[in-house]
Amino acid sequence: MSLGMQSVVRHISFLIVMLSLVQILVIFSLPYENSIFFIFPLIFGIISIPIALLGSILLRLRKDPGIFVCTISLGCLGMCFITEGFLIIFTSTSIIVGALYVLLGITSFRRISTLNNPSFISWFGGKMRSEEVAIGEGEIVASCPHCSSILAVIPSLLSEADRCPECDGLLVI
Repeated sequence: MSLGMQSVVRHISFLIVMLSLVQILVIFSLPYENSIFFIFPLIFGIISIPIALLGSILLRLRKDPGIFVCTISLGCLGMCFITEGFLIIFTSTSIIVGALYVLLGITSFRRISTLNNPSFISWFGGKMRSEEVAIGEGEIVASCPHCSSILAVIPSLLSEADRCPECDGLLVI
């Protein structure tokens, strides 16, 4: 279980760093001459980037406020991307780019549920040791592609009809 949780930590911290880099690129490419409303996501983005990088480092080091700071940073970056996306759509500069920003914001919000999963929180806090976890032989820890629930699965037995017990979404896409 520990290796699976460590891969979740690596995935989320890498995602936060990449979202921060994309936010920096977005800040420099927004059409500020089209609307004064682009100033609000600019300021919010500039404030959220250092928080996101701090959260990524704290999560990677498994420090106590890591989950909280990462949750805040994913929420802030998600709101920035969604706001920028809708502003780009409404100012008619590029509907496709605006829709992609909105989807990037939604992706940011979807990772918050992984951070707030009780199994992840107890592992992160060190309350659950690997010998207490009931994972059978051949099972690995994976996350649902739809709701990001943490599941124990046997990869060789997965079929295209298998569904997540939380969201009833298909586990094999």
